[in-house]
Amino acid sequence: MSVHEPTPGSAHIPRLDFELTPGCDHRCAHCYNVWTAEDGDPQAGYDTAGQLGTPAFKALMSKAVAQTGAHHLTITGGEPLLRKDALEIIEHAGELASSVTLITNGSHVSPEVARRLATAGVSSVQLTLLAADRQEHDRLKGAECFDDTVRAAVNLAEVEVPVQVCFVAMRENADAFADVMELCFALGVGAISYNRMSPTGGAIHHIARLMPTVEQIERNLDTAELLGRRWRIGVSTAMPIPPCLIRIERYSWVRFGFCSTGSSSPNIVIDGTGRVRSCNLASGVLGNLLHQDWAEIHANPYQRDFKRNVPQVCRGCAYERSCQGGCKESAFATFGDHAHPEPLLWLAQDPQLRDRLAQQVEQAVIPLRRLTTGRTRREPAAG
Repeated sequence: MSVHEPTPGSAHIPRLDFELTPGCDHRCAHCYNVWTAEDGDPQAGYDTAGQLGTPAFKALMSKAVAQTGAHHLTITGGEPLLRKDALEIIEHAGELASSVTLITNGSHVSPEVARRLATAGVSSVQLTLLAADRQEHDRLKGAECFDDTVRAAVNLAEVEVPVQVCFVAMRENADAFADVMELCFALGVGAISYNRMSPTGGAIHHIARLMPTVEQIERNLDTAELLGRRWRIGVSTAMPIPPCLIRIERYSWVRFGFCSTGSSSPNIVIDGTGRVRSCNLASGVLGNLLHQDWAEIHANPYQRDFKRNVPQVCRGCAYERSCQGGCKESAFATFGDHAHPEPLLWLAQDPQLRDRLAQQVEQAVIPLRRLTTGRTRREPAAG
């Protein structure tokens, strides 16, 4: 049986995401990692203790691919390259699947690491650029890392590993999108993932300060349509943009994505303890692949119930089945209810919500931390 054929009786899943570590050396206020939720938040209490060591993690990956038939693997975190065995795990991923993507903050992609990634057959590496201005990018990332990110793009280009830039659109950086596209063109980057902020984890405490307006997102899409065509840079969205807010059919150059939970191609995530979730933004655990088979985990009704649980305001909409109300995990993280309109929708309906949130939550600005590829200590492999 091919590694791309699921175990008989199991549901085929084309893609799996593996979170190598919850650790990260950047301090992004918009970070969606669910383990950053604070006490009292709807997503609070996600336990990251008990991270697997190298042999156990590789065995977990092998089991997951064998039972799901996944042919694309995404390696993410936290910051995955903080694990000292990260390259060994990535190489194992390359042996298991025909396509491997690495999502990294870029601060640890030295020329040697880039060569290892190329040899491992990594299909693409996603780097985050929040601004083309060094000071502004570093402020939003909470770390002095702009130069590291640009060097990472250059190092990867030299070994012919394709780079995709992730731009997280926020209220404080939306006007920088055109300059980021120009920098991508200068660096030879051919793809941009445009993600409007979708707060989960600790990011819900920064909605008032960072959530972009509908008008800002629309201007960014106008820019993507114009400059993407001019410079032949592909632009796609991972975080859903509700079509009731913006007429997405106007943007033929941009590939729009919606929530995959409950679809034939869900964004299933497996963390470093074996726990399985429906996506990176979800805190609900479907099961644990260390102790269960994929067929049992897939039978969990969470995904089916999630897809049916659409906000009342969205029922009857022509886009109800495809959009599902935007990012419902963000709705749960913020309001404690998947059926509540998510923050982007809620702000569009109630502009005063931003001011009320600002009064309720301290909108702290995270101080920069210094780091370089050479100085940052990697965490040891668990176990």
